[in-house]
Amino acid sequence: MITGSAAIGANWFLEGVSALQKQQLQTERQISSGFRVQDAADSPSQTTELVGLVAQLSANQSWQSNLGRVQAEAGSADTALSAGISLIESARTLALQGGDSTATSADRQNVANQVQSIQEQLVSLANTTTEGRYIFGGDQDHASPYQFDSTAPAGVDKLTSQTATRAIVDPSGQTVYQSGTAADIFDHRDAGGNPLPDNAFAALQNLRTALVNNDPTGISGALTSLEGVSTWLNQQQASYGVSAARLAAAQTTVSANITNIQTQISGIRDTNIVQAATDLAQETTAQTAAFSAQAEIPRKSLFDYLG
Repeated sequence: MITGSAAIGANWFLEGVSALQKQQLQTERQISSGFRVQDAADSPSQTTELVGLVAQLSANQSWQSNLGRVQAEAGSADTALSAGISLIESARTLALQGGDSTATSADRQNVANQVQSIQEQLVSLANTTTEGRYIFGGDQDHASPYQFDSTAPAGVDKLTSQTATRAIVDPSGQTVYQSGTAADIFDHRDAGGNPLPDNAFAALQNLRTALVNNDPTGISGALTSLEGVSTWLNQQQASYGVSAARLAAAQTTVSANITNIQTQISGIRDTNIVQAATDLAQETTAQTAAFSAQAEIPRKSLFDYLG
């Protein structure tokens, strides 16, 4: 039985070795996992800050993901409007052909058929979808806004109310994007529901009707309306361009925020591999030295002193 100072020395040695081994295991875990802080016990003073940073990172990553989806929608809208503008330009060319004094009734009927094709294509653009959503559908983006109807006054049937209250707001509360509806863009009307001169659907229907009726005056009026439609659609596309710029700026900001937060998290949580490797080497050396020193301590029994 070891008593007195020998017992104290043995306990001191065992406690020291245990502490060294514990620290060595912790350092090895930091190196293998890549994390210096894995739970609250590893660094109680920094846990609250780390939890807050992780929450910030999650919020920013969610915002970044939402921005990506909205950018895809804005891009689809811009493409649809560009195609719509091209269709209107084609219709204007056809109106000039049909309005030519040398055009016959048969010529105009042929042009009318081409105008109907343009009408159908424009309705398809008004029903553009992204990720299964009708991007010009407003709050009712689960259903197509319009269908082509050659017998309707404007050549279309409106299928949904197309109110638009949904807006994309950044973390500071600023609106960065709000989509237009098909009714606003292609079916522009006054407060009484009457088509305005820049109503794309109505202008095309009026052109087709005038062509079918062999009506040069009606064709001329429709051509004038189509010029207004072209101006209106270009304005709408420009509006989406402004929104696209806002979205790009928001994406740049959130990307910078994410990088900054990740850097802060890394500074608290991640292992400095070079320093940890140095620490592990020193801990291993200290442990080896401790065992060597313990082995050098003289061990004599009472019989050694009695001779």
